[in-house]
Amino acid sequence: MTPAVALVGTSGYGRQHLYQLLAWHRDGLLRLAALVDLRFDDETRAVVAAAGAEPQWLHDLDLAGIDLVVVATPPHTHFALADQVLRGGCALYLEKPPVPLLSQLNELRAITPRRRAEVGFQYARSTIEAVEAALPTVGEVTRITAHGCLYRPDSYYTRSPWAGTWFHDGVAVFDGALFNPLAHVVHTALMLAQRIDNTWWPSQVEAELYAVHDITGDDTGVLRIRSAKGPVVVAVGTTAADVVQDPAITVHGTSGQVTVRHGDHGGPHPLLAALKDLDGTPDPLLDLDAMEPFVTVVNQAVELVGAPTRIAAPERLSGLIDRVVRTGSLFAELEARDD
Repeated sequence: MTPAVALVGTSGYGRQHLYQLLAWHRDGLLRLAALVDLRFDDETRAVVAAAGAEPQWLHDLDLAGIDLVVVATPPHTHFALADQVLRGGCALYLEKPPVPLLSQLNELRAITPRRRAEVGFQYARSTIEAVEAALPTVGEVTRITAHGCLYRPDSYYTRSPWAGTWFHDGVAVFDGALFNPLAHVVHTALMLAQRIDNTWWPSQVEAELYAVHDITGDDTGVLRIRSAKGPVVVAVGTTAADVVQDPAITVHGTSGQVTVRHGDHGGPHPLLAALKDLDGTPDPLLDLDAMEPFVTVVNQAVELVGAPTRIAAPERLSGLIDRVVRTGSLFAELEARDD
């Protein structure tokens, strides 16, 4: 039977999901049964009509007759929606980042899912497998660095009241550069560390988080994460780049290093895999248990820093990030070295 799919959130990244779901609807791989949002613009209605889909247009999620729910809403809304989907017995595909708080993740993990549940870190497996193929050339792995230089205009942060905030109306959002736009490479680096050493766990987090834009959250940061055993993981990035550099993973070892751009190595889309096996075992890189290291690191970083430091845009910010990738240093350590 063709699975019935509901998409919650049709703007922002949800629009990409809409286009993909409509393509699969035309191919007969699914039936787009419902779209859920606070409002629907004319463009959304037009693209849906052009694809020949006839979904319900809803303002609140109704799980009746739904097999799979794709959630692509702001991060602070993820918990309530995921909780509803899991308790309602539907399969879940939750866009990244999963949920802001570790307590929320633990509540979701305590629910026994009746169907497949995954988070949309869609390039994690293909990137990790590409890195692992090159590991024999790097020797013993000493450090894994997740990095990326993105550019987001001021309008990116003014598009919605929650954008660029850590808290919105007292609710945790954690919309930071490494926590949302670059979350996929951070999660991938953490998963890779665990595959290199299965005892790896983020036991110590160092963090520097800054804001170049006029926001209350961060847009530039560096994290250094240590485990009792295994490689150090560093994550560094910005959404205020002077030179855009694609998100990537660099693995440093005793014999050399290798860099793999995130998303360069295809493979089947995890959402398509879920559609074809709604009751199957989720990908262990994408299931709710796999989210614990990422959410733990985010929570520890926010608690450690308290609030991001507002700064003027550094000259050659991308060059500074390159230096972090080369050395594994924090920004402050690079500055001290230059003095």
